[in-house]
Amino acid sequence: MSTSSPASLRSLPPATEQLARQWTKAMWSSELWKQVSWLGVPVLQWPTDLLLMQEMMTKLRPRCVVETGCYLGGTAIFYASILQLLGIEGRVISIDIRIDPAARQNIEASSFRDRIHLIEGDSKSEAVHQQLQTRLGGETNVLVCLDSDHSYAHTLAELRLFSRYVPVGGYLVLFDTICEDLADTPHGESSWVYDSPMAALREFLAETPNFSSDPAGGKFLVTFAPQGFLRRTS
Repeated sequence: MSTSSPASLRSLPPATEQLARQWTKAMWSSELWKQVSWLGVPVLQWPTDLLLMQEMMTKLRPRCVVETGCYLGGTAIFYASILQLLGIEGRVISIDIRIDPAARQNIEASSFRDRIHLIEGDSKSEAVHQQLQTRLGGETNVLVCLDSDHSYAHTLAELRLFSRYVPVGGYLVLFDTICEDLADTPHGESSWVYDSPMAALREFLAETPNFSSDPAGGKFLVTFAPQGFLRRTS
């Protein structure tokens, strides 16, 4: 990932960006994104974002990936598999207010189960962060991915709490900032214009000068995390 916008992205004609926007809305409305899986486990992510995460992990070589929002365990398995392919003795800590029994089964059945640790509880709670700090054990090379409750209040609280685990030069990735753009789609909600991750992101960046959105996170145009690849600069 880069802190400057790729030349190819800067030179794109407006029509191309508009086409990408239309495609994003079309695949959301048709629920194509629900068909994406990793090693047979649903991930509820778009493939371009998974590819970006792989690129980021290859560059950063994190020792720990912390995610909120476990769903069925697909993203935890994805992150763990990339760590293993990179030869990193790292681990994934996945947090959710309720861990679906199917997620536990999927993770236990995977080849990466020993790399994945689950924490059940409210990601905003002191109890969860005490468990997280114990699991981290002082590790500082941490990549954070937020993808749980998408309300403005919850997302802003997560950004404020989890940003402390990100080292200088590291990243915090906020997914589903796309919700604002999808507010007018058949499966969207009009409240997403103001009650969504993007609204929380704007406030977080306004109050936190040592984080900035990396333009390279939008290089594939179609993404669930526009402006959501946040780099800690100081």
